[in-house]
Amino acid sequence: MMPRLRGVFLLAFWFASIALIAPFLIAIVLITKNENLLYSPVRLFIKAGLAMVRVRVEVTGLEKLDPKKTYIFTPNHQSLIEVPLWVAYLGNIAYLGKKEVFKYPIFGYGIRLVGVVPVDRSNSPAAVESAKLATENIRRGKSYVVYPEGTRSSDGGLLPFKKGAFMMAIDAGVPVVPITISGATRIMPKGQIKVFPSTVRVTIHEPISTAGYSKANIAELIDQTKQKVFSALDEGEAELTGATASTRSKVVRRK
Repeated sequence: MMPRLRGVFLLAFWFASIALIAPFLIAIVLITKNENLLYSPVRLFIKAGLAMVRVRVEVTGLEKLDPKKTYIFTPNHQSLIEVPLWVAYLGNIAYLGKKEVFKYPIFGYGIRLVGVVPVDRSNSPAAVESAKLATENIRRGKSYVVYPEGTRSSDGGLLPFKKGAFMMAIDAGVPVVPITISGATRIMPKGQIKVFPSTVRVTIHEPISTAGYSKANIAELIDQTKQKVFSALDEGEAELTGATASTRSKVVRRK
C-alpha cells in the first residue's frame, strides 16, 4: 500500500506543481524570449518531490562536462522516475518525447518551448522527421537526452542499442556522453506507479567525440558507448544484461 501511495503522491506533486507555475513561466518566457527561465523552478520541484518520497540521487562525473558545449546524452532507461533527473542534473536539456505527452495543453506547450520534440513511434517516416528537427536544434546549441534502447528495461539489464541517437550526434557533429543509471528499476518498476525508497546512481562518463564516425562505422561508436554504460551497472544489473544477451544469442542460433 505504501509504495503505491508514494508513487501516486510523487506524480501528483510533480504534475500539480508544474500546472500551478507553468502559465506564469510560459508568459515570462514569451516576453523575455529566454526559454532557460523555465528550468530552475522545475528543478526545485523535481528534487523536492524525490526527497519527500525518500529517493536519494548520487551523481558522479559532472565535472567531465563543459557547460559551453553541446552534447547528446545516451543513458540506459530503467524507470519513469529517472526521466526528470536529467532536467535536475544535466542542465538545460531537451528530449525526444512520445507524442502523447503533448496532448496536455499547458504542459505540452511548455515542453515545446524548451525544444522537446514529439515522436510518433508507430510512424517511421514521422519519427525520422522528428529526429531531423532535433538534430537542427542540436546544431543551434541545444543538448538532448536520447535513450538508445528506445524503451525501458523491465529488469534493469541493458537492452540492444539502436543507432538513431548516434546518427543524430554524427550529423550534428557533437559528442556522445554515455550515462549509466543504476538502481532506478528497484525504486519504480516498469509498468507500476509505486515508489520504493532507495538510491539511484547516475554515472556520467567521458564524452566520446563523433569526429571520424559515419554510417559505415557507427557500430563502433555504439559498441563503445554501450560498454561505458555497462561498466557502471551494479552487479545484478550486469548479470541480467549478460543473461538477456545470451538468450538472444540462443534464439538467433535456433533460427
